[in-house]
Amino acid sequence: MTLLPPFAHRLRTLALAVTAALIGSAAQAALFEDTDARRAILDIRQQRTQDADAMAGKLGALNAQIEQLRRSLLEMNAQVEQLRADLARQRGHDEVLARDLAEVQRKLKDTQASVEERVRKLEPQTLTVDGKTFKVDPDEKRLFDEALARLRAADFAAGISGLNGLLQRYPSTGYRESAWYWLGNAHYGQRQYKEAIASFRQLLDKSPDHARAPESLLSIANCHGELKDNEAARRTLEELVKHYPSTEAAQAARDRLLTMPAAKPAPKKARG
Repeated sequence: MTLLPPFAHRLRTLALAVTAALIGSAAQAALFEDTDARRAILDIRQQRTQDADAMAGKLGALNAQIEQLRRSLLEMNAQVEQLRADLARQRGHDEVLARDLAEVQRKLKDTQASVEERVRKLEPQTLTVDGKTFKVDPDEKRLFDEALARLRAADFAAGISGLNGLLQRYPSTGYRESAWYWLGNAHYGQRQYKEAIASFRQLLDKSPDHARAPESLLSIANCHGELKDNEAARRTLEELVKHYPSTEAAQAARDRLLTMPAAKPAPKKARG
């Protein structure tokens, strides 16, 4: 074995010591680096955990909001359906009200028409009969119409009773002249010629300008003929021609006068 000089030996020792120091520093540095890395990893893990927790919290809050919105939407849908149902009921109610209103209006219209008809029947009416215009009460008109209907059915007795009842109840009736005329015809139908003449004469005395006056004179002449009073019949026909020359009754009187026997001369008065 070779022995190194003492200087070399110290140098070698120093070199070994430096090398050992360097190796220890490197090992320590490596140890320090591993600890920082682990700490950094832990920090990252912790941050991730915190982030995950925060995200979970946010997701939970978001889910809660979504759930709340879903419940709100369901409630709104329920409210909408309720509103639709209410509107449908209201629409049905309105339709019922509309029908009821239409029915009330129809009944009101019918009632009004009925009232107006009743009032109209109670109010005097203006009529024109045999060329004469006058106002009559509804009952007055009814009595005359019923009596005339009896005469047209050849029920002369009922016609006479009805016309007399009209004249007694309404002595100033506008039907007065027409009633006298038809009374004369009814009596003629009953062969009551004197009563017929009296009725016709009433018309002539009260209303000589009445439209039925010429016919009344002609009817009086017929009554005298039925009574075999030809002279009275002739005088009546001559009266008719004189007072109503342009009427059809006057023309009929002229024709009848032509067929009648000549009038008997008046008896001479005895001289005293």
